[in-house]
Amino acid sequence: MTYRPMFPAVLRPTASTLLLSLPAGELAPATEGFTVLVQGERLSVPYRVYYSPRNLQSVIARSSEDTRMLALCIGTRHWNGHVREDCLRQLLGNDRPWVVPFVVQLLGEYVIEIVETITASVSDASLELLCAFARENPEFMVTTRRRAASYWDCYHRGRFPTLQSYPAFVTLEAIGKAVRAS
Repeated sequence: MTYRPMFPAVLRPTASTLLLSLPAGELAPATEGFTVLVQGERLSVPYRVYYSPRNLQSVIARSSEDTRMLALCIGTRHWNGHVREDCLRQLLGNDRPWVVPFVVQLLGEYVIEIVETITASVSDASLELLCAFARENPEFMVTTRRRAASYWDCYHRGRFPTLQSYPAFVTLEAIGKAVRAS
């Protein structure tokens, strides 16, 4: 199914402009992903996008502020794992609540380098944002935990002998513990 964009009101003008600038490099239509709440408003996130990496990087480089952050978020959904990781690294440490779903989704994916990058970046400040998102999207968090456990079992069990030692699970557990404590 083809992705249907849906953004919180604060992002709609930025998203409209950004999405108009990206299709020139689209190799295939974006596929439907998931919808979550961000501060009470719906945000739909594509499962994968198929923009030319060069076009996406060009849009990111010439954009500023929220447009750049949203382009990086869209880049975390790219078909190329190296592009996803590069976009993620540039996003980490920012305080926009609408960035959080793009980061959390990556904890439920298979690329260990991306998962380890997220785990290493979690701080008290980011944990607060992650907890706010988790409280608002409990089903999404359960699904993400299940995916993380499945990828650990399929691909990472040799390196991380227990699920509790797998970085995605460690981060998801920290979020869950912080939610329960608040």
